[in-house]
Amino acid sequence: MPSGGARTRPARAFGVLLLGAVVGSTAYLLVITVTPVLADRFLAGSAWLGLPNASLIVGVAVGAPLLSRLIPGIGRVRALALGFLVAAIAAMAAAVASSGSAFLPFVLCCLLLGAGHAAYHLIRYAAALLVPPRRRGRAVGLVVWASVVASFLAPALFSAIERIAGAGGVSSIALTFGVAAALFASIAALFVRSRALATRRAFAPARPDRVPRHPRLTEASGAPAVPRADLVVAVASMVAAHAAMLVMMTMTPVQVVAGGGSLTGLGAIMGAHTLGMFLLSPLVGYGSDRFGERPVIAVGGVFLVASGGLGATAPLEAGFLMGLALYLLGLGWCLAFVAASALLSRGPDTPAKVRRQGRADSLNWFVAALASVASGLLMNRLGFPAVAAAAALLGFIPLVAALPGIARGGFRRRG
Repeated sequence: MPSGGARTRPARAFGVLLLGAVVGSTAYLLVITVTPVLADRFLAGSAWLGLPNASLIVGVAVGAPLLSRLIPGIGRVRALALGFLVAAIAAMAAAVASSGSAFLPFVLCCLLLGAGHAAYHLIRYAAALLVPPRRRGRAVGLVVWASVVASFLAPALFSAIERIAGAGGVSSIALTFGVAAALFASIAALFVRSRALATRRAFAPARPDRVPRHPRLTEASGAPAVPRADLVVAVASMVAAHAAMLVMMTMTPVQVVAGGGSLTGLGAIMGAHTLGMFLLSPLVGYGSDRFGERPVIAVGGVFLVASGGLGATAPLEAGFLMGLALYLLGLGWCLAFVAASALLSRGPDTPAKVRRQGRADSLNWFVAALASVASGLLMNRLGFPAVAAAAALLGFIPLVAALPGIARGGFRRRG
């Protein structure tokens, strides 16, 4: 009979990953908050103000497949730790660059920081390996939920940073990057030193004796390999939902301010969007486990379409309707993203699966960068109704992609 320590070790390992997700999300919130402010100091009024943020997004897109390629050779723990270490070094370099006058080095720091932060986005796949297949969605949902905790920690850290910067006569932006660097480095140290993670077989480097003998079965659980159709649904739904969210969310502040809305009202609208994205993610994961990933993805598509339609038709001054539209937008993204991630976590944990997950995240973030650019172009040429309509059209993709599987297999119920 296994000892109590052996029985609890998977839970401890999951707790370490969840703590890493909370700290990583907090550090990234610090970074993305001050990056536009620093960009404006470098290039006030320039059309290139969005370049640092775009570099962060492109960095994630580049880093995800690179880290995924390292996982079979050095193991998940070391690959994730390496990513966070790169992010820490880049954040410290950004702190130094913030006190200078050269814009390009800062952009390169953002690109490298994004590449390292890709480790945060790969944590959800690692968490799914620690639980039985019937709990895979819940594991992904809990990791996504970490951003809710981060949304409370980041403002508290900003308050402390402002006090320290004021007393010490240092730049608050440089100090913010320094704190982010310390947080990223702490995750790398935590992962490398964690015995709970080190003893998990699934996180070790791949060896020939760990490759399943039967190509369609996992060695441990006998879970079937993932049909190609499910992979297509997962990737298409994740990418389309993320693009729909970014297209509409990016231009919402512009629309609200143009309608005479206050910053307080805008904060409430964006807060509703954040709650929609993260607050219910554990329940979304539970729904994926109980009813199947495809039905949850389809419901996410419905919410995305409804959000775009509401945003396109809401009067300019209707703050409540805009808040509702942004909440539905976040919830639709959550449903599609969590369920699609759970779908990508199915099947044998082979190097091919790890590469597939990295490529999916890479495509997701490359398209996200394009969506951010397209959002501004649509807003400039056709106005916010066209932006919201584009989000609605993108929302049809997960809905249409998931429906055939639902029609064939119905709802999968689990006890």
